[in-house]
Amino acid sequence: MGQFVPLLDLVIKEGSVVFPGRMIQKADVGVKNGKIVRLATSLDKEPADRIISARGRVVFPGLIDSHFHVGIYRPLNNDAYSESSSAVAGGVTTLLSYFRSGRNYLNTSAPYNSLFSQVLDLSSGNFFCDYGYHLAPITRTHVEEIPELISKFGVSSFKYYMFYKGLTLKGESKKGSVEKEYLLSDDPYDLGHLYVLMQTIAKASKKRKGLRLGIHAEDAELIRLHAEQVKREYPENGMTPLEAYCAARPPIAERMAILEAANLAYQTECPLTILHISSKLSLSTIREFRITHPSMDLMAETTVHHLALTTHSSGVEGKVNPPIRTASDKAALWQGVSRGEISTIVSDHAAITRRQKGRKIWSAEAGFGGTELILPVIVTEGHRKRGVPLEQLAALVSLNPARYYGLLPRKGDIAIGYDADLTIVNVSEDRIVDHSKLHSAQDFSPFDGLRLYGWAETTIVRGNVVYEDGQVVGEPTGEYIRRPVSAGSRNEYR
Repeated sequence: MGQFVPLLDLVIKEGSVVFPGRMIQKADVGVKNGKIVRLATSLDKEPADRIISARGRVVFPGLIDSHFHVGIYRPLNNDAYSESSSAVAGGVTTLLSYFRSGRNYLNTSAPYNSLFSQVLDLSSGNFFCDYGYHLAPITRTHVEEIPELISKFGVSSFKYYMFYKGLTLKGESKKGSVEKEYLLSDDPYDLGHLYVLMQTIAKASKKRKGLRLGIHAEDAELIRLHAEQVKREYPENGMTPLEAYCAARPPIAERMAILEAANLAYQTECPLTILHISSKLSLSTIREFRITHPSMDLMAETTVHHLALTTHSSGVEGKVNPPIRTASDKAALWQGVSRGEISTIVSDHAAITRRQKGRKIWSAEAGFGGTELILPVIVTEGHRKRGVPLEQLAALVSLNPARYYGLLPRKGDIAIGYDADLTIVNVSEDRIVDHSKLHSAQDFSPFDGLRLYGWAETTIVRGNVVYEDGQVVGEPTGEYIRRPVSAGSRNEYR
């Protein structure tokens, strides 16, 4: 008797498959029950419910956008729906979004044991891709909850904002400290808080691997000093809005915060990620620290906007923290990518309307969306302009975030047994970025006018086509991912 050949749900044929960090090879990909079950030169003889031709196309592993902000400027459930639409239109199949208590988001400092359940309820049924969350422990209670957040909710990554330490917001000096007025907490948010946070994560890491702390590395005192000086001189000094904002939050503020955080992390043995590095100086600071502390788990992340934009690319709408930097900084970051000094490329997506953004650089809200543009930016700026191999770029947006954020062995690779998260890309297609043709609810984009190559044509999440022919299709069926994942587990909340 011949061997029984199960009917495949989906076959992707004749594409150039990008195996992240390894190679590109012509192959067919067979999918059954949401998993990759076959990889072969040809699957012509195996029956399938659906066949998608990828001839002349590149098949990437689905992107993992590991730095995202759902619900910061808009209601979380609405934001999840529209911005995950934008994500899958860009080939992103998994989002890891940040959440913290305090102003914006849900405007509360409640314990995460109750608050995060609310976040997950608002998320359920509203994501087109799979998703998880990083949490920022703002209060003492949040830090004490970390073991439970890991075991009960599958949260494996956390965040600390260096620039909130000692920060005084405009017009709030009479009301009180940033902890009380912005973070909605009476607990100190300082290096002592950070030290205890690191100790707690390090202790938990000894029982369960794959936990990390991310740092927004900007020093508040240096920002205050430089901002006061720049504001006195602007706009008479002739700077563009983004040049002025860059000068007000200079690279030295990044360097000092990185050194503080890295030293504390070394002392506590806490795995550390320096988030959204933006400058040549921040990258060289990380390089120096790695040389003197070679055993330390110190990872660097940068963003699609720091790799694509400069202080002359945009106006006030390009305000973000840390700021957009110079062309020299952009070039240095790409050198860091090429040399393997940067491990992940992300969007730091935070959808906001032009009205919310405002028109003046100092009062404008920070942040904007970019998840849909990760692929075309890395293909254009990385592969076409600088010759970075596609398999190296795929590792930065798929395999590496999966490795660092507890998603292996389910996400991040094209391999037998992994989720069938895939994106089919035309690396030769070029378009001019036009925000009105993107899928975000945002009504502007600092990337408008850029000519980019390498747009996603088809996006597949766990074997389901969620984007094709320029449209997001079907209903939002994204799953919450408990981390670190285990082989064969669906990892669903509840």
